[in-house]
Amino acid sequence: MVNISVIGLGQWGKNHVRVLNELPEVSLVKVCDLKQEGLDEQKRVYKIETTKHIEDIIHDPKIDAVSICTPLASHYSLSKKCLEYGKHVFIEKPMTESSKEASELIRLSENKQKIVMVGHIFRFDPAINRLKEEIDKGTLGNIRFVYSSRVGLMTPRTDCDVISDFASHDFDTVSYLLNKQPEEVTANADSYVSKFYDVGFVNLKFDKVLANIIVSWLCPTKVREAWVIGEKGSAKVDSLAQKLEIYDKTIVPNAESFGTFKLLTKEGDVYSPYIKNEEPLKLELKEFVDCIKMNKIPRSDGKVGYNVVRVIEAAKKSIIKRKTVRLE
Repeated sequence: MVNISVIGLGQWGKNHVRVLNELPEVSLVKVCDLKQEGLDEQKRVYKIETTKHIEDIIHDPKIDAVSICTPLASHYSLSKKCLEYGKHVFIEKPMTESSKEASELIRLSENKQKIVMVGHIFRFDPAINRLKEEIDKGTLGNIRFVYSSRVGLMTPRTDCDVISDFASHDFDTVSYLLNKQPEEVTANADSYVSKFYDVGFVNLKFDKVLANIIVSWLCPTKVREAWVIGEKGSAKVDSLAQKLEIYDKTIVPNAESFGTFKLLTKEGDVYSPYIKNEEPLKLELKEFVDCIKMNKIPRSDGKVGYNVVRVIEAAKKSIIKRKTVRLE
């Protein structure tokens, strides 16, 4: 049994409480938040101990691990305190505000021999993982480009912009699917109804593969789709429906005879493989618990979180300087 506490009871923190309460190998020891209303709600629903003070979490020897679901600005300081007092740490994405902070948490976790896992939830999305299987076994051939759209109508966050919030999902998902990190980042963004960017367009360059990412809090319909275009075929994944479509269609070169060359459209079937409907958050938090119990490296460890923060930094630098930023 792993004793866990949740820090931060916003919308996503409440989901953590619900899921952790459903995992049989977890004892949800205590929850922490600054607002009494949220604490009272969780105490009423789950009969759980509550506190407004982080010290009640970090000084409690019964608590093995914490799940941090607080605003971005507090991720580094809270994670550092918890690691210093010997707790395993799960941090909701993005990991920290800067790559320097992320690297410091990685070093501290290694020194303390504690796990740091970052909430890049789409590494646990069944549809994304099935798409990755198809890419890895060569169903689509060499990947040419990726297009991703993550938009919807929602109240803008007050702690970070749409690049850190929405685009961080896509930065990690594309890297995960391609098994590589971007070399160049080119971005543009603006703010229309808030003090932070609420719409953004980001291009990532992975060697010969291009990825285009669109994110916004202002679109009237909710979309969570990505297209992966390969030389042998293409795929569309819808994370809302947990659905994957494989298209056996592409453009192929054809040499009819010596000295002649033209492009042909290859027509084929469209099919949707069966995907078991599972909640990604439950799969994600179960892996956190399993890694604690078996001393394993999580699929979304601190280094994954660090890499995403680096891309976020590069995107914002590109927006400000209005030029492409190369990642070393």
